[in-house]
Amino acid sequence: MIKLKKYTALTLCALTLTATPISVLADEYDQKIADQDKKISDLQQTEQSAENQKAALEQQVAAVEQEVQAVLKEKTNEEKKLSDLTAKIAILQEKIQKRDEQIRSQARDVQTKQDSASLVDAVINSKSVGEAVKKTMAVSTILTASKNIMEQQTKDKTELEKLEKEAEQRLQSINKKTAELKAKQEQLVQTKLDQQVKINEIQASIATEKGEKEKYEKQKEEAEKKRQAALKALEEQRKKEEEARAKAQVEAEKQAKIAAEEAQKAAEEAEKQAAAAETAKQKQEAEIAQLEAEKQEQQAKQQEQQAQTVTDAGASQVTTNPTVPTTNEAKPATNSSGWASPLSIGLVVTSPFGPRQDPTGASGTQHDGIDFAGAAGTPIMASKGGKVVEAGFHWSAGNHVVIQHPDGYYSYYMHMVSAPSVSTGSEVSAGQVLGGMGTTGNSTGVHLHFGVSTALWSGFVNPAPLLGV
Repeated sequence: MIKLKKYTALTLCALTLTATPISVLADEYDQKIADQDKKISDLQQTEQSAENQKAALEQQVAAVEQEVQAVLKEKTNEEKKLSDLTAKIAILQEKIQKRDEQIRSQARDVQTKQDSASLVDAVINSKSVGEAVKKTMAVSTILTASKNIMEQQTKDKTELEKLEKEAEQRLQSINKKTAELKAKQEQLVQTKLDQQVKINEIQASIATEKGEKEKYEKQKEEAEKKRQAALKALEEQRKKEEEARAKAQVEAEKQAKIAAEEAQKAAEEAEKQAAAAETAKQKQEAEIAQLEAEKQEQQAKQQEQQAQTVTDAGASQVTTNPTVPTTNEAKPATNSSGWASPLSIGLVVTSPFGPRQDPTGASGTQHDGIDFAGAAGTPIMASKGGKVVEAGFHWSAGNHVVIQHPDGYYSYYMHMVSAPSVSTGSEVSAGQVLGGMGTTGNSTGVHLHFGVSTALWSGFVNPAPLLGV
């Protein structure tokens, strides 16, 4: 039983805990695990997309590398051709240079030796017409050869210039294309590296989220173990209470039978005394004794009927509301400590004072009193005389009574079947009936929770030594 506090905030908190069973905690972990799965799935999809982008980039890089290699090969071929062409150009230049010298030499000879006067003299001085013709043809042949050399020289120079220009242009184009491809290649490689960094970051995030999921799975497993342990403890508690109630039932029936027999004997004795009375006074006394005996017999029968009505252990509330006797039952004997039994039947403990497995998940693991078994409606009596400081209903204690005793102790009587038969501020004596046994409030079956403390709702002590149980 938890320590009750008269604060609204704590009451609301306890109500919330009562409404939230242990199984709800496992459901919360399931939701957290599902959320982690979604996060991991989203990250894995992002990772796959990044991997696809990386693969596409790698294909582009490979294509550009092949293109670069092709251009470099082409550049090499062109450079080889240019080298061969350069060698030919060198040879052609040498030929042109020699032609230039030959042309200049022939031009000087023509100007100095083969002018028109010399040609006329050669013809005039010829000994015959044939010789004149030969000399004329020789000069003409020299001039024609010089002209052909000049034309070939001009043609070779033009071709040389054209080849040099074309080779230079092709080489520049290849160098430019190679530079562009290398720049593109470097850019793609950098992009691929950036993509790999992004993939590594995503993979790190996935690892983190998976670790978080494993943490929730472990927490869920621990919560499930605690829930199973609580259910097992609750089942064991119910079995124990059921056995105790059965035993208390037998004891109550036995006590009721004895009380009925004694009441019957008292009634018979009262009838005999009434019949034997000789005076009106004696007769009146006998009648009074007979009425008292009948009253005791009626109370014994009522107790016997109440003992046969046992509330189901799994019920959260007693469905019947038997009338609680308002008169005092026979007071149980007080032990050396000054505390009397709070029940008219034998005390059967179903849950002792101290640490225990919480049966409902709302009361904590410290039991601040002793639970006694009994039938619904079994009279609950003040264990000691004192002043009633609380008498009413509480969500946890149910219908209950708290008595302050002259020695400074407080006694607690909880889970009564109906409203207490005493009120706050009233004085009660030991053995006075406070109400009937029930299962109201935070209870799993019919029982009396009896507690003793040194201050109101705090400083609880073990009642067992005081009651001698």
